[in-house]
Formats: sequence, C-alpha cells, structure tokens
Amino acid sequence: MEWKTYCEESYTKVIPYLRTAIIKTLVKKGIPVKKAVKIVGISTTAYERHVNDKKVNMILQDEELGDMIEGVTSRLSTGEVVEATSFCILCSKSRKVFGLQPCT
Repeated sequence: MEWKTYCEESYTKVIPYLRTAIIKTLVKKGIPVKKAVKIVGISTTAYERHVNDKKVNMILQDEELGDMIEGVTSRLSTGEVVEATSFCILCSKSRKVFGLQPCT
C-alpha cells in the first residue's frame, strides 16, 4: 500500500472537480468561461473535461458545499482575496461527499 497524505489524494480525486464547480458557479454569475478559468487557475480544456462530470454535480448539489461555493465565488467575482484555508475546508467537505475520509 502506498502512503499518501489527504492533500496528495485530493489532488487527483477532488481538486479538479471542486475547481470546476467553482468555475461553473462563476459562469452562472455571468463571468465568461475564459475569465473564470483564469481566476481559478486551470485551463479551459481542464474545465471542459470535467464540467459535465457527476462529481461536479455532487459537489454543487450538497447544500453546505453549495453555500460555501457561493460565498467563495462572490468574493472571487469582486476580486476579493480568498484565504487558502477556505479552499482546504471546501476540499475536506468535498472528500466526504465522494466517500473519502475528510481531513482532520
């Protein structure tokens, strides 16, 4: 068995879907995809690869995560700084939605 930290595991199993969910929410707020992917820091291709994935919808359909993403995207859309710990909390809660052990 290979030892990995929660962050290493999340890098491939959670983060792409979480970032896509954030971009999808920004786009719903009227921000063009090109600008939204730049804000979040992934390519348009990466966004398009995951945008219709059921994992993105699982994140957005979770009431608590959806509310948290709304808050983050409101700050991002106005250019406010979002603390890194906010993303960590989102990631940990997303891990639970995917059936992974949340960070402690």
